[in-house]
Amino acid sequence: MEEALFAFARLVGTERGGGEAAYGFGLTLRALGDLEGARSALEYAQRLGYPEAEGVLRGLPSPAPPQPKERKRPLEVRFFAKEGRFFVGKTPLFIRGVNLGVALPGRFPAEFPEEETLYRAWLELLYEMGANAVRAYTLLPPAFYRALFGLNRTRKTPLYLFQGVWTELPEELGYETFAFDGPFLEGFLEEGQDVIDALHGSLKRPPRPGHASGSYTQDVSPWTMALVVGREFEPYAVKAYNDRHPGRTYRGRFLEALRASPFEAWMTEVLDRLAQYEAEAYGTLRPMGFSNWPTLDPLYHPTESTREEEARLRRARGERVEEGLIRELNNDEVGLDARAIQPLPGSPLTVFANYHAYPYYPDFMNLDPRYNQAQGPFGPSNYFGYLEDLKAHHQDQPVLIGEIGLPTSRGIAHLQPQGFHHGGHSELEQAERTLRLTREIEAAGLAGFMVFSLLDEWFKRNWLFMEFEWPLERNPLWHNLLDAEQNYGLLAATAPNPPRLDGKAADWEEVPFLYREGGLWLKAKADPEYLWLAYSGPLPLRLAIDTVEGGAREHRGLFFPFGAEFFLEVSEEGGRLLIEKGYYPYREARTGGPGTELLVFQGFTKPSEGPLVPFVLEPNRRRTGRDGKDYPRVTYELGLLKRGQDPPQARDPTADYALDEILELRLPWGMLLISDPSSRTAWFHPAPKPIPGLQFFLPGLKKPLFFTWPTWEKPGYALRLKPLYYTLRNAWKEGRAPEPR
Repeated sequence: MEEALFAFARLVGTERGGGEAAYGFGLTLRALGDLEGARSALEYAQRLGYPEAEGVLRGLPSPAPPQPKERKRPLEVRFFAKEGRFFVGKTPLFIRGVNLGVALPGRFPAEFPEEETLYRAWLELLYEMGANAVRAYTLLPPAFYRALFGLNRTRKTPLYLFQGVWTELPEELGYETFAFDGPFLEGFLEEGQDVIDALHGSLKRPPRPGHASGSYTQDVSPWTMALVVGREFEPYAVKAYNDRHPGRTYRGRFLEALRASPFEAWMTEVLDRLAQYEAEAYGTLRPMGFSNWPTLDPLYHPTESTREEEARLRRARGERVEEGLIRELNNDEVGLDARAIQPLPGSPLTVFANYHAYPYYPDFMNLDPRYNQAQGPFGPSNYFGYLEDLKAHHQDQPVLIGEIGLPTSRGIAHLQPQGFHHGGHSELEQAERTLRLTREIEAAGLAGFMVFSLLDEWFKRNWLFMEFEWPLERNPLWHNLLDAEQNYGLLAATAPNPPRLDGKAADWEEVPFLYREGGLWLKAKADPEYLWLAYSGPLPLRLAIDTVEGGAREHRGLFFPFGAEFFLEVSEEGGRLLIEKGYYPYREARTGGPGTELLVFQGFTKPSEGPLVPFVLEPNRRRTGRDGKDYPRVTYELGLLKRGQDPPQARDPTADYALDEILELRLPWGMLLISDPSSRTAWFHPAPKPIPGLQFFLPGLKKPLFFTWPTWEKPGYALRLKPLYYTLRNAWKEGRAPEPR
């Protein structure tokens, strides 16, 4: 039965198989005794046009009406965070979980799926993988909680929930002064109370933009291990609050913060008042924590100077540091410490620390000499050194790494000494390296982790590439393979029916020729991820590419019939994509002598007339530590092209071209500064502009070749389980959660 459940969950969860798969899923759930889950799946099959579902639906009994929830007496506490671990009753549990990013392609994060069967399939896949927990960042639609309820009622061991209470910075209530108290605090608490009511199956929420709504009738509180409150707060907001509220403390019913910063006291009040609400309304409590990240950790990092410190140190040497030239965040200016939140004597409420901690950022993880010398269970590991620091600080307080993962992006947003970069991983590398990171978390004695995340989400934006994505409101309509933030998922969200990069001609048989003469030919096609090219002819391939007005007219004695913004050259040994110098969005600058170079982003650019130059990025900027030591910048050439091919049933996005029967090449749209392929919009000054298509020029031709593609308002896409899923499944299949006591 479990094999059938996994097979149908895989089909439904990747939106393959249509109504027949949903029908099989429903029959399997019925056989397991989950009649409501079966009803949902069969109704889904009906909506997908599978008529056989109707007869089975008629044979299901009517659902029982939900029963009103009564307050438990005395106070019931089933979960604890203590002694460095989470406990289910008296049984310790190491958390192996997954974060539920659920924005499908074409959607923003608050545009939640409403289909219960889709949530159920995803949860079944995570359960089968061996996860014992999932995390929701915010209140999801009722369909998710019905799906979780159904799974936990039919499985031998539960899938626990870490439920988030989301908020934003209080912009509309005083962003300038960060007015976290007053109306903002009460609104935040009201959101938290709605979440608690929903977990207990006692909420009817009217529609509201940006929020889930509906009737929450399933009580999932018996499997809700913890509340994770808030978001990753920015250091400048925390500092501003601390400066404006000196001496603030808090003492409540369950928690106190007497030797704490003002913002820590504010957070203590949020947790305590939500705990009070759940205790009074339902007679239950559960561990509580808040979202945090290394930029707000309570540790001191000597290499991580603030902008002001860095500028002062450089000016003292005689460097010319202009205002705004140092763009780093103040990642070690202020801390937010969960240890400052203390349970009152005899309080049954426990508190844990939660960090979204990745191995590549902030810079102190790369630069701190102690972390550079750290040895983890698999060899040198800066990340393991940092984890040991967190553990030593929090002592017996459990530390959950609430986000960990590595993205399968072509672009790299930050480089890391052991190769755990922010991007630049094939899917096979993502699997191997993420597993190692999870094992380092366990070896460091932490309480567990949540892998980020369920799904590749196209709406996300990364600091190094987001300025090239325009217009912003269309960002979810295409998949930026340069953007690391869009490519963390266990489930790949790709273009529909993507060809495998392998250099075979079969995938191109139906694509028309742009040019053909004898054995020399060129084809092109477009999808929401790539410009694809297929070429047959002598090597190296040299191709000039025209996107907007202006551009270079020649390169190394080769003259073009148009102004080229890009020039492509590919051979058996390697390839390169050059960009016209005026169109290159950066300028090289210096603040002093040699070693002080940096790339300065110029904003919108317009091509001039050449020359063509390398497309270089600077993911790791030069840093100056608090002791005055300089750490040089690290750059890489985005336009260097790598030969390779996709492995079976997976993708290697770091491979740009394959050579076999033909030369097959794929270029992420961002490498051509196509800021939105869905509307054919290209980067330009003073603002990106729509273009009719692209012009190509092959040496020896008499005229350019023109290629265009249809625009779209709703992207096609396909879902696929990455190797990361199967790797974790192999590692975790014996790691089920224990029965609660």
